[in-house]
Amino acid sequence: MNMAIVDDMVTECEILRSLLKQYETNQQQPMQITEFHSGRELLSDYISGSYDVVFMDIFLNNENGVDCALKLRQLDENLNLIFLTTSSEFGVKSYDVRAADYIVKPATLEKLSRALHYCKIAESQSAPSISVTTRNQPLEITLNRILYADYQNRRVCIHLKDCLIPVSGSFSELSDQLSNYPQFMSCFKGIVVNLKEVRELDSDHLILKNGEQLPVSRRLQRQVQRQRLSLSAGSLRGDGI
Repeated sequence: MNMAIVDDMVTECEILRSLLKQYETNQQQPMQITEFHSGRELLSDYISGSYDVVFMDIFLNNENGVDCALKLRQLDENLNLIFLTTSSEFGVKSYDVRAADYIVKPATLEKLSRALHYCKIAESQSAPSISVTTRNQPLEITLNRILYADYQNRRVCIHLKDCLIPVSGSFSELSDQLSNYPQFMSCFKGIVVNLKEVRELDSDHLILKNGEQLPVSRRLQRQVQRQRLSLSAGSLRGDGI
């Protein structure tokens, strides 16, 4: 699990990090923890799906944690948000951003465990995903978020439903990762598409469900069509990914 702590107090970050490490040991669930000392620092170049849980202090230096959380929610619909506060009277504000819970300081292992219990982590952890590196940070991306991947202008990118992610490494490495799953296949040189996101297939192009068009090689057109039919049949049998 990827966790982020947003608190301008170094000591508070240390306390929460220590509690998360205890939780990690008790639950035997590996965690990667990143600290931010302002909301602006977190929001800068934020990529949807970067973190499973963000712990956000409500009182940040010259910032309002709730306002930061609202901006964060606009960037990431599925993020689990947990507020850190010195008073329970601010708990009602958590509903504005669909926060999972709020922790009244001082944080304890019991409060932390309760808050994480309310988070929808198990579902995302069990969904098929690939591991990539973007902006020198590791990132897990679930397959159902991916529209396609391509290589253009010497840049490897993954196109998600809600954003574009530049990826380190070669396109062939990414293509090999995706091609391990039957819904992904090459439709044109430098493009691997998620066939589950294809709405229509023509002789020289395909149309995604979001209306975007991608070219299709004549050489691969029949293969793409066969694979789409195979996936459709698998879904009807209940054995599709």
